[in-house]
Amino acid sequence: MDWPQDRRAGVGRRRSDRSELPDLLHDLGHGLATLALLTESVRGAAELRPDTLTRVGLIEEQLARLLALLRETPAIAPVDVRALLTQLVSVASAAGAPVTLAPGDPVVTPVDARLLWRVVTNLVDNAVRAGGTVHVHAFPGPPATIEVVDTGPGFGAGPPGVAGRGLAIVDSLVRTLGGTVRITGELPAGTRIRVTLGVVEPAEDTPEAR
Repeated sequence: MDWPQDRRAGVGRRRSDRSELPDLLHDLGHGLATLALLTESVRGAAELRPDTLTRVGLIEEQLARLLALLRETPAIAPVDVRALLTQLVSVASAAGAPVTLAPGDPVVTPVDARLLWRVVTNLVDNAVRAGGTVHVHAFPGPPATIEVVDTGPGFGAGPPGVAGRGLAIVDSLVRTLGGTVRITGELPAGTRIRVTLGVVEPAEDTPEAR
């Protein structure tokens, strides 16, 4: 595939976007590390209120995940899915998004935690931007299943460009994880997106996933 070149002509013409990507990721990593250090220094301020400290902690966790995404190699290991979702929902709620995690049994499955985090982050972000409230569910299975349900206008009925890119990323990542994605409409409005991990085809009649 031919990657697009910068349109500027002459000596100052840039290399392709593809060749610049490693340099960009390198600089991005340095920037995130600097933000992590600055956030750590803020945590030591004695005048911070407890709720502010909680938000600082969430920022630190987000920065740590982004740095791991850039620097660590893919690894499959048992992941506490509910703990991961709890952290994600805490971040979204702290940012003012109407997101909740339904209570339930522990969900532990072998998966690449970094890729799973990208999957659920994209799903929740898309659902929040669609409007309404967002409810996240996790079922132990087997197979382990995650559902993100929103009360927005329904898939394809929201503002253009809201979900396309994110869902394309989700589909690609879930395939990498060895799972499937299924999108269904809710009544009277809304969308349910089910991610089933570790199977070729989703289990239609899995009781936990109904």
